[in-house]
Amino acid sequence: MNVKAQGLLNAARWIQDTYGERALIDVLMKCSEPVRERVGSGIAINWHPIEEFVEFLGVAEQVIGRNDGRIAEQAGSFGARVNMKPAIVRISVYLLRPEFLMRRVMGLWSQFNDEGEMRVLAFDEEGAEAELISIRNPSWLFCCSVTGWARELAKTIGKDDATCKHVQCRGRGDARCLWELRWS
Repeated sequence: MNVKAQGLLNAARWIQDTYGERALIDVLMKCSEPVRERVGSGIAINWHPIEEFVEFLGVAEQVIGRNDGRIAEQAGSFGARVNMKPAIVRISVYLLRPEFLMRRVMGLWSQFNDEGEMRVLAFDEEGAEAELISIRNPSWLFCCSVTGWARELAKTIGKDDATCKHVQCRGRGDARCLWELRWS
């Protein structure tokens, strides 16, 4: 599977902004040469192997995290905030129903990932359920970044108290990749 480089570049930027340049250097020094090169000279709209993104997240989890997926999740949240331009999306909520907007944004999956599809299975006033399908080799750390991204999407459509749990993960041996989003 290939993904747009913006996820990797946003994750690197988030680490530098949050933990400092030294932390980013420490992470990069433990990454492979292709990952270091991509972070140093990558172009956000170019495709690259998802393994590079997952490697970066895994090293970051080891160097500055606790190997619990929180670093990957926070990097995904940051990427969503950067990429969704919250002010513009919030304005459009007044013109569109939040459910439609969430389905529309999740439907853009293929513009950033060359495999799989993100679907909204259910949506109501208390929450939503989403599933990622058709990924050949899912990665738990990639799914952690999607958790952060999905939570930020819910916040962007006006659900400021949104929480998101990755309740099933094929990367961890479950039958499917499923997220539950909750809000009041």
